[in-house]
Amino acid sequence: MKTKDKIIEVGNKLLTEKGYNAFSYADIAKEIDIKTSSIHYHFPSKADLCMAIIELHRLRILNLKNSQVLLSAEEKLRGLFGYYLFLIDKNQICITGTLASDYHSLNENMSEKLKEFNKAILTHTIDILQSGIDRKEFQQIKNCRLKAMELLSMLVGLAQIGRLYPKDEIKQVLDQTIHNLKQ
Repeated sequence: MKTKDKIIEVGNKLLTEKGYNAFSYADIAKEIDIKTSSIHYHFPSKADLCMAIIELHRLRILNLKNSQVLLSAEEKLRGLFGYYLFLIDKNQICITGTLASDYHSLNENMSEKLKEFNKAILTHTIDILQSGIDRKEFQQIKNCRLKAMELLSMLVGLAQIGRLYPKDEIKQVLDQTIHNLKQ
């Protein structure tokens, strides 16, 4: 793995475990066993690194979406839920959850990158809901955008409280959510 990719990987781990203001380049350098100047070579500022991390998450969502083309709406939604369960398994929280609390201290480029990520995940969720309605897998939903925002809010919250509650209970909440969409 290239040094740049290692920096992004470790930066992502620290960002989603500890939060934006709770890690430094020194933390990354120690974990990878490189000098902080090497990190600055690839990412002159912490904001540059965080934008690369946000882009990593955006690409993961786009890859998830592209891999789900032939699936049912329920399978697509379970795949999206799986993304958040993966974060819980890694003791991480969603990039939205970790950066939203620091939103007012983020620079404009980071804010825009975070909005791009959220637009990608919101659009994917809306598409899942609409396909579920069109295929008669899900009940009619008055406003798919608002329902998608509700689901994403729940998922961000579940990723955070996933540190406090057993994963089986989190899965039960997700199963109940799908059940409710079908009624």
